[in-house]
Amino acid sequence: MTIRSKLILWYSVLLAAIIIVFGVSVFFVSRWTLVTSVDTTLTETVDQVLKNSSAELVREFGSPARIVVFFPQLDVFRASGVVVQVWDMSEAEPRLLRASSNLDDYTQPIDSSMINPDPALYQSSDSGVVTNLYSYVTVETGTWRVLTRPINVWGRPLVLQAATAFDAVNLATKGLLAILIGSMTLAVFGSIGISLLLAERALKPIDSVTRAAAKITAADDLKTRLDWTGPEDEIGRLVQVFNGVMERLEHLFSVQQRFVADVSHELRTPLTAIRGHVDLIKRYGMDKDSLDAIESEVERMSRLVSDLLLLAKADYGGLTLNAEPVDLDVIVGETLREARALASNRDLKITVLNFEPVRVSGDPDRLKQLLLNLTSNAIKFTPDGGQIILNLSKTETEAVLEVADNGIGIAPEDLKRIFDRFYQAEPSRVRKGEGAGLGLSIARWIVDAHGGKITVTSEVGVGTTFTVTLPHIEEHVASPEHAAVTRPGLRLLRRTNPPPQKIKP
Repeated sequence: MTIRSKLILWYSVLLAAIIIVFGVSVFFVSRWTLVTSVDTTLTETVDQVLKNSSAELVREFGSPARIVVFFPQLDVFRASGVVVQVWDMSEAEPRLLRASSNLDDYTQPIDSSMINPDPALYQSSDSGVVTNLYSYVTVETGTWRVLTRPINVWGRPLVLQAATAFDAVNLATKGLLAILIGSMTLAVFGSIGISLLLAERALKPIDSVTRAAAKITAADDLKTRLDWTGPEDEIGRLVQVFNGVMERLEHLFSVQQRFVADVSHELRTPLTAIRGHVDLIKRYGMDKDSLDAIESEVERMSRLVSDLLLLAKADYGGLTLNAEPVDLDVIVGETLREARALASNRDLKITVLNFEPVRVSGDPDRLKQLLLNLTSNAIKFTPDGGQIILNLSKTETEAVLEVADNGIGIAPEDLKRIFDRFYQAEPSRVRKGEGAGLGLSIARWIVDAHGGKITVTSEVGVGTTFTVTLPHIEEHVASPEHAAVTRPGLRLLRRTNPPPQKIKP
């Protein structure tokens, strides 16, 4: 079932239920109002008769005293169309005492089934307790509404009956019922028609979105966007989300294409070199230079594959960290020694200026890999005669690592992309065999995995500074100038601890 059909069905069922409940309520409330009005007229008539009646105890010579009840002329108090009877129940058979003139010679009870001799029903007229018995009776002239009130006057049981024709009420309720049924039927079918129009109008924008999405899928064109000129309602937000998804997909698709192209290029270069040296070996025999070159290219491919595997695991969550307390000053010292070894054949000065022992929770191997990637990147882009400085400090909540160089710098338009995979701002300046542009991508993942942040500032021809902030687990000391160092730093770093200074090219 389509959404349009569901909307129509739900709307029609709901509206029909509301109309039916409303119609039934109107019918019963109207009938109750009419019946209550008739009952009120009958009750007022009986009350007026009793209010203007009297009883006396008459004594006769030689006979016991007897009760005489005096009733007024009943036609004075009855409403138009109301008939009244008074029955004496003191004898074996009910005896008619008085009747209104509009009953002519009718001497039978209006409703004989309600003439009940049960003494419990006859309350004293002075007790204040009123028993009203309502009933319907059908006669030749139609249906009548009857009020029967039994009373007890000084021990003498009497019954008053008042009645009026009920055909007008029945006719009115039947007419109301017919009107309600007709109007409800018309309203239900009308609601179905209205729901068709409303559903068509409400779902028309969704149909447009669906057709546009189908065109995009059929044409394989991720650059297409949906145009929306309507209000910023649910459909407008849906269009915005759809366009945002398309932009994201286009970006991911372009990244994937660039990634495949870069991987192909990076793998093609060492494979071409290996193939060339293999051909030389086949042609001229084994030689040391060819073997060294092949070994170098194989190591380069191994590093590339390892980096790609690490990033792939990081992407799908298959790479976890072995978190433990780590002294960053120890990591900095180890990185400093390895960086000097890497640059042993270069005329570079690698030092530590600002150094403050600090402990964090993290994976020591990954943190060392992070610092080595940043340092090797600085070595790669710093010409001979340059300087690379490592700084370590801390704030109240964070450890701050800095790797600064006075190398070639990074252009402003390239700063936003330097953490992209395989991206190299100046490929022509990269020394042969020195990476494939994955080091900074791995560095950013390591920082993110440790809950930190990495930023870069650079100026072309002046140098570049990478800053890494990580949450530390050191206790805050109110007066750091008087706090004692609880654990020793590296001797190598303690010997070189002058105040920080700006690197100049």
